Amino acid sequence: MYALIGKLVTKAGQRDRLVAILSEAAREMEATSDCESYRVHVSLDEADTVFVYEVWRSEDAHAASLSLAEVKAYIDQAKPILERMERIAALELRS
Repeated sequence: MYALIGKLVTKAGQRDRLVAILSEAAREMEATSDCESYRVHVSLDEADTVFVYEVWRSEDAHAASLSLAEVKAYIDQAKPILERMERIAALELRS
């Protein structure tokens, strides 16, 4: 298993719009056989910050998902409202 934690900071007041985009993406990703979990969290400390926790069958499965037309469309929707993104951690399940 391969997991990611990402931090996305939106332009002022755009957090809920990003949550809507990511929540829709989550439903589609979790419907695939390669995505075990795709969770969207809002920060309690930073008003315009969203964290995403993803679990995939493998790193390759995650990489392949980024080439899907649906995923590219969600990325295109999110880009205009994002200030910045960062990968907090990439994790490998050990037990």
